[in-house]
Amino acid sequence: MLVSTAMLSFIVLGLTAMLLQTQRAFKTAIKTTTVTDAGRTILDMISADLSQMSDAQNTNVTNLYWSWTGSTNIQYNNGVGFRTNQLDAIYVLEHTNTTWVGVGYAVQPVVAGVGTLYRYQTNYDTPVLSTNALMVPFLQSVQNQGFTNQAYWHRIADGVIHLKLRTFDQNGNEPWIESTAYVDGDYAPYATMAYPLRQQYYPFVSNTLPNAVDIEVGILEPEALARARSIAGAPQALNNFMQTNSLTQMEIFRKRVSIPVVAR
Repeated sequence: MLVSTAMLSFIVLGLTAMLLQTQRAFKTAIKTTTVTDAGRTILDMISADLSQMSDAQNTNVTNLYWSWTGSTNIQYNNGVGFRTNQLDAIYVLEHTNTTWVGVGYAVQPVVAGVGTLYRYQTNYDTPVLSTNALMVPFLQSVQNQGFTNQAYWHRIADGVIHLKLRTFDQNGNEPWIESTAYVDGDYAPYATMAYPLRQQYYPFVSNTLPNAVDIEVGILEPEALARARSIAGAPQALNNFMQTNSLTQMEIFRKRVSIPVVAR
């Protein structure tokens, strides 16, 4: 009887351990699926806007703009890996029939490198666009770090830890002086893109457009985001947590988008 009882206890313990492991794996799968779905949805939304990029044919109008500041470049080093996350503010001009649409994306507020992604949109019905009126409210909101105007800004997702844009010409070059852009049906040197690669802003104005763009989005896992929020009132503890955990508890999504209006 003693042997049978001990054996039964061993079986029960084994089954319990197996069930706990199965439950842990199930929860991990759900968490991964949630983050993956969110990342792909955000990536598809931004990619759809970027693919509709148009040029206004006016030197006073910006077709594509993105920027960042040093304060939004967050470096992580947990002793195993090293990474620098970047949070860009992105603006793109779109044209549908006689309507010009300004669309933008930015992350605020940023605490220890993580924040909420917002989408900006406004439009202007006119055959010809001659000013940057669609872009001005976007820049003002980004500079003031205020996205409360619901006429322009809409909350998209929490836990965004990385948002980065890169542009390429038809040869796969990034915007250096020797690179080229699409201008009036052909390719020509980047007249307005002669900035060092680490410059804090890149504008495509007049009739210049890139051949393709890369968009990267990083999402912090829900558990890590919940933990970060719970210690948000203790900056040092939050920073230590992010340095230790963010590299292993975030997912990075990347996609290259070709610009259809640019001739191949």
